[in-house]
Amino acid sequence: MNTPRKPQRVVALTGLIALLCIGLLFAALAASINTKPYMPPKVAQKYMEHWLIESARNVAGEVRLKHVQSIEPFYLRRDYQPVWMNSFELTEAGRELLQVLRETAADDWRNYGYELATLERETSRLSNIPKQATAVEVLLTDAFITYAQQALNAELLPDTGEGDHPSIRKVSAASKPGQFSEEQIIDLLNDSIRRNELDALVETLTPSHPGYLRLRKELNRYLAIANSGGWYPLPDNLQLTNNERHRLVPHLRWMLGQYGDLQKGALSWLFKDAEERTRAPAEDEPHDLSRPEFLFDSALADALRHFQKRHHLPESGELDANTLKWLNIPPYQMAQKVALNMKRWRHLPRDLGQRHVMVNMADYSLQLINGGSVELDMKVIIGNLQRRTPVMAQKISTLELAPTWSVPKRIAVNSLLPKIRRNPGYLEEKGYQVIGRVDGVDQFISPYAINWNKVSASNFPYRLVQKAGDDNALGSIKFLFPNDKDIYLHDTSQPQLFNLDNRALSSGCVRVEKPRLLAEKLLRGQQGWNRHNIDAAIDQNRTTRIRLQDDVPVYLMYWTTWVDQDGNLQVRDDVYNRDLIAGLPPTNPAVSL
Repeated sequence: MNTPRKPQRVVALTGLIALLCIGLLFAALAASINTKPYMPPKVAQKYMEHWLIESARNVAGEVRLKHVQSIEPFYLRRDYQPVWMNSFELTEAGRELLQVLRETAADDWRNYGYELATLERETSRLSNIPKQATAVEVLLTDAFITYAQQALNAELLPDTGEGDHPSIRKVSAASKPGQFSEEQIIDLLNDSIRRNELDALVETLTPSHPGYLRLRKELNRYLAIANSGGWYPLPDNLQLTNNERHRLVPHLRWMLGQYGDLQKGALSWLFKDAEERTRAPAEDEPHDLSRPEFLFDSALADALRHFQKRHHLPESGELDANTLKWLNIPPYQMAQKVALNMKRWRHLPRDLGQRHVMVNMADYSLQLINGGSVELDMKVIIGNLQRRTPVMAQKISTLELAPTWSVPKRIAVNSLLPKIRRNPGYLEEKGYQVIGRVDGVDQFISPYAINWNKVSASNFPYRLVQKAGDDNALGSIKFLFPNDKDIYLHDTSQPQLFNLDNRALSSGCVRVEKPRLLAEKLLRGQQGWNRHNIDAAIDQNRTTRIRLQDDVPVYLMYWTTWVDQDGNLQVRDDVYNRDLIAGLPPTNPAVSL
């Protein structure tokens, strides 16, 4: 007797339908999870009008809008639709703007006016509340206008306005660039939105150099450490060396791990005691120093050497007083230092040039960069603390071989005149010539024909010119670039000074360690000027000016922090005291990044 097959088909069909329903249910649930909440235009308009008209002095409960007179018409033309928010989430441009505001204000160099504490708080707790989302929107636009004006009006440039080297010629007020107004910023904003290039506008106002972006990562690192709550300084008298044991070794290990000097093992996350190894017990807490986490081992010594190398310290691998001083810089203060150095990239053009010369005064170094690679590296001597070398961006246009030196009057009366009074023969010994006006005509005058005791700083009617030669203060070569402060690169008659660690010794110009090699590189391919011809002109004291076929950009910069090609944060002494940071923890620290 055959068994009916119809019921089996029904069961199979029922099961298939059930599976299909379950699949559709899960798909619906997934779709509901991934669907972004939507803010209707009328709702956005309602709350935008509230903040811009009714509560412009009390946005998010505390902020008074600075640019409401420009912002309200801007949104009116857009039917009050957001530009930085996509319903209840920040757009890519909004996230980028918030990051830029954060890194710009992180140094506490000035009151930037971004209301960043409120923005950080409100964006960190964004939810499906139209009133809150629209508050973030108008706060971002207000902050953007402030930031754009500061960026375009060159208000974010540190290391300017120093009086060490007064300008040779005065700049007339008419030649100063105009200030960007709120209306112009709104026009830029409207144009970028129309072109769908809002992201690009934010990027245009911010340095895009790789060096800047690498510092951004370090800034976020130190802000995260500051906000972690785990950092505290080591005792000032703590000294440790390899194979010693101490209660605070775990905290030292934690600090070096946070700073990026102690590399975590590939399988460290497998071990349950990994976190315990970086927690130092309290002084009154029982602890067993024989445990491995209290041992200053070779891995910790290597990490300390890495830290010392980054800070240009003797690489002993031991915790000494000088290393401890740098280790104990609070992370919020290091974040301030990094943020201020990020601003220094604003001195530079977006395109540095295929070949360019980069001087870092704080590192006493010069590099010739070609296609992103270092073609030449050397030491430099920079201005002393009374005649600090200024930050500038120019182009080397001319080389002078076997140069003469026209002594600036301030050096003549302050440095040379006392030596001349003691020994008038000093001028002849060092190759100086004295030029004075006789019957309205410049003439050479014998130094022995002058009563130097009657000559003073206020009565110095002579010019001193030093002939080319071994004693010439400019050495064998001078590298000229146009500027109104009479600054240039040059050789020196005292090469032994390059052996010193602190090389802030000149009167403002930059002395270079390998001038002939630098000249050879800059003149490469220029007919008639190979290394042999350069050496011959110098050795014969034949003063020769050579115009470069192609000007080479030169940048005199001051970076006390930067990230090297290996990705390591380098830190140097602030020899010029230009790192104008408060050194205090922020009252409203940024959220952990």
